[in-house]
Amino acid sequence: DKGLGEVFSEPVPGYGMHPDDQRLQPLFQKCAELKIPVSIHVADPIWMYGPMDSTNDGLMNAYKWRLDKTKPGFRGRDEMIKTLENVVRSNPNTTFIACHLASSENDFAVLGRLLSTYGNLYTDLSARLAEIAPIPRATRAFLEKYQDKVVYGTDYNPTKLTYETSFRILQTADEHFYATEQYGYHWALHGLNLSDGALKNIYGGNALKILKK
Repeated sequence: DKGLGEVFSEPVPGYGMHPDDQRLQPLFQKCAELKIPVSIHVADPIWMYGPMDSTNDGLMNAYKWRLDKTKPGFRGRDEMIKTLENVVRSNPNTTFIACHLASSENDFAVLGRLLSTYGNLYTDLSARLAEIAPIPRATRAFLEKYQDKVVYGTDYNPTKLTYETSFRILQTADEHFYATEQYGYHWALHGLNLSDGALKNIYGGNALKILKK
């Protein structure tokens, strides 16, 4: 949900139906009953909401994925994060995985509060490694602190390059390298040099924990 509702729902797009819509409650309750975790995408990175000009430091990717805030009923990024919190709080027996770091990679405090507050909420790294690798110290501190709440993901084709790049970011201490052939940004990336314990949890331990619930 990027602000207009469940656009990709089938067979009819659910414009205006956001995850915290009461009509979706039976679905989440059934997921809890069947112990099926729910991967949920809300919002987009902060750059997609900003002006599409030289003041937007994520313009090289944001211009392609920009959001039309003029459409009727559009919910902004903060509103979508609140939507996520609403549905997680209302379904304490359902396990949720907030995809793409809940689109809060520019402010880890937002996601950190949610992960600390709700035991049924996890997050994944998919399609956000390019956004967090340019800020290695803050990212490493966040992932080490919440290592029991984060699962690995790429959201890219399962190619050798995809995995090599993501492993380099998570595992090494390499500095100032580029992966423009993989990501849509031109920012320099840095290895996070995560601890063995954090890597074990993120790569597989947390996923196993979720699936065993």
